[in-house]
Amino acid sequence: MESEGNNQNFEQGKKGTRRSWSKFEEDAFFTVLDEFVAVGHRCETGSFKSGIMVQMEKALNIKCLNSGLKACPHIESKLKKWKKQYSIVYDMINTNGFAWNDIKKCVEVDSNDTWETYVHHHKEAAEWRSKPFPLFNRLSNIFGNDRANGQRAKVPADMMEEQSNNEVNASDNCVQ
Repeated sequence: MESEGNNQNFEQGKKGTRRSWSKFEEDAFFTVLDEFVAVGHRCETGSFKSGIMVQMEKALNIKCLNSGLKACPHIESKLKKWKKQYSIVYDMINTNGFAWNDIKKCVEVDSNDTWETYVHHHKEAAEWRSKPFPLFNRLSNIFGNDRANGQRAKVPADMMEEQSNNEVNASDNCVQ
């Protein structure tokens, strides 16, 4: 495979030198991530199992020769950034009044009032109204639906009813 990874781009920012990933490197990283998810290296929480970052580094450096990409800080920070973006968008589209537009690849909201109320409580979401996020579906496969949204939460009354039903079902199975 031809490598385009040897054009290490670095930007000087407030926090120090920051490496910019090329499109080729990001695409190669997505391929590596998809492969690792397919073979079960991801936990149910959406994070990757212990020791996987070094394996990702090796796999990525095979695809992007001389890229110099390291598990720490490059791969870890890229995953952290993508997971943060994914989580913000995921939380929004799982909130009443918000929806994912699969054609425009962005979050849509049903009213300005809904938007203002949400952003008041979730300041990190301010930039995401109608902002294209074409990575969302790929990141969904990588991180899974690891965000708690309360849809499966049970109130104590539901738990008591379920326990009661389980006891009745258990007694039905007893031989007398």
